[in-house]
Amino acid sequence: MTCRNKAGFSLLELMVTVSIMAILISLGVPAFQDFALKQRLNAAVNALHNDLLLARSQAIHRDIQVIACPWTEGSGCTEKTDWSEGWIVFGDSNEDGKLQDGESILRYGQKVENVIVRSTAGRANFRFYSNGTAPGSNGSISLCGLGGPKKARKLVISNLGRVRRDVANSLDQAYCP
Repeated sequence: MTCRNKAGFSLLELMVTVSIMAILISLGVPAFQDFALKQRLNAAVNALHNDLLLARSQAIHRDIQVIACPWTEGSGCTEKTDWSEGWIVFGDSNEDGKLQDGESILRYGQKVENVIVRSTAGRANFRFYSNGTAPGSNGSISLCGLGGPKKARKLVISNLGRVRRDVANSLDQAYCP
C-alpha cells in the first residue's frame, strides 16, 4: 500500500490567505506613508541644522565670514526667504555677502521633496562672523512637510550664532499645507 501526499493548498485556503494579506496591507501602507513623510522632514531638519552648525564652526576655524543662504542653480544666493530649492554654505572672504570666484562653497543643501523651507522675513541669509556670532535680528527657518502646521519644525538662530530646534506649530496655513 502506497501513501500519496498531496502537494499544494485548496482554493479556500488561498482566498483566506489573500484576504488576510489585503487587510494587513491596507492597514500598513498609510502608517508607512506617515512614517516616510516624517522621516523626510526629519532628514531636512537634520541636514539644514548640521549645515548651519558647519557655517558657524568654519567661520571660527577659518577666521572668515561664512554665509548660509537659499540657493538656486546658476544664480548663487537668492534674496528670497524660500530655501525649499536648496541652500549653500560658503566662505565669504571679501565680506561682500555674495558668492564670487575664488570663494569656496563648503556645503550644498539639496532640495527635499514635499518639504517647504522658509526663513523669517528680512533674513534671507545667515552670516556667521569669525567670533561665531550671527548679528542682526534673531532668525528662524521653518520646515513644513505634508503633515501641516502641527508637525512643522523650526530652527532658531540667535545673535550669538547658536542654532536650536523648536516646534513651529503656529505656522500660517498658507505656508504649511
